[in-house]
Amino acid sequence: MSKFTCLIIEDDKAFADILESIATKVPEVEVIGVCDNTVDAAKRLELDKPDILLLDVNISGLEGPEILEMTDHKPRTIVITSHGEEVMENYDIEFVEFIQKPLRSADQLVNAIYECINAA
Repeated sequence: MSKFTCLIIEDDKAFADILESIATKVPEVEVIGVCDNTVDAAKRLELDKPDILLLDVNISGLEGPEILEMTDHKPRTIVITSHGEEVMENYDIEFVEFIQKPLRSADQLVNAIYECINAA
């Protein structure tokens, strides 16, 4: 079974830990890192080229979606934010799933990750 690599960009440490815990329960996924700011995230995106990205919108540095506008690598992205989906109208990025915080259940994220895997 091939693994899909996943990078998490989330500046709330407790929530990042929850995302990582849930994502690692998907057998096809390997979490390769957690970034709490967009400077580190941009470097990791270009260096590691993850297949899946869990992306917070409001994060230290640039807005989360702005790093995708600046990088060449475009992973399948799950946007996770406390804002409504209309916040994404300001950005020119494609995303597979949109999840509004708080998570309703772990299954919500697991299903979104499988949407990314199936979009391959």
